[in-house]
Amino acid sequence: MTGTYKTKDIANKTGIPGNIVRKYSNLLEQHGYIIEKTGNSRTFTMADIRLLKDIHKRVSELDENAAEAVTTVLQGKPEDTIPVALQTVEPEQAMSPAKTHIAIYDDVNTTIREQNKKFEEFMNKLDTLAQLNEAIIHQNSTLISQNRQKDEKLDGLMQEVYVKESKQENMLCNLIDHVKQTESKQDEKIDNVLSQMYKKESKQDEKMNKLINHVYRQESSRDEQLMSLIREMQETKRMIAASKENTWVKTIKNIFRTKPERA
Repeated sequence: MTGTYKTKDIANKTGIPGNIVRKYSNLLEQHGYIIEKTGNSRTFTMADIRLLKDIHKRVSELDENAAEAVTTVLQGKPEDTIPVALQTVEPEQAMSPAKTHIAIYDDVNTTIREQNKKFEEFMNKLDTLAQLNEAIIHQNSTLISQNRQKDEKLDGLMQEVYVKESKQENMLCNLIDHVKQTESKQDEKIDNVLSQMYKKESKQDEKMNKLINHVYRQESSRDEQLMSLIREMQETKRMIAASKENTWVKTIKNIFRTKPERA
């Protein structure tokens, strides 16, 4: 930070327009007030700035014209705060030689510059401390804001995790219920299939028993028919044999009967 300011800096710092700053500066210089210059540009100190603010305050609030305000402000300032060109020279000093006057002027001017320099350094330190405090406050505010944002994000993440866990628990419960329902339906289907299979096996067993009974009956009937046939064949053979025996007997009888007759 520098100890001097340009016209545009004064305008930015105090809000006094640049043309008004130049007007006040011209009036001050007309009254013998010294404003430092760098080339063709004025460089103002903090004391100059306070003087300009006092003049502008009287012009704005008390409706004084600029010249009256400048005169009033300069008259109200202590002599050790006004450049030596404005100070009143005592008669005995006016009567002293030119070199003595110049030496006194230089000493006073040097003293004033040193005091102004110290005052500027003090004000600069105050400005530096104020800026540091503002920077610290801004940094703390930034940290607080960042921490608050982090807390909000953390709360949001925790809420998302809680919601996700709740959804997962609901999904797991729904899945378990679905599995139970599916297992129940599968058990019911298995029971139905087993029941149908049992019924089919019962029907098949019944049919098989009927078939076996039918075959058994057919075999029994066939055996009876076969035995009947065998008995019929035996009876037929017996009858044939008896018939043949009767025929031979009759033939032999006839032979024996016919022979005596021939004799």
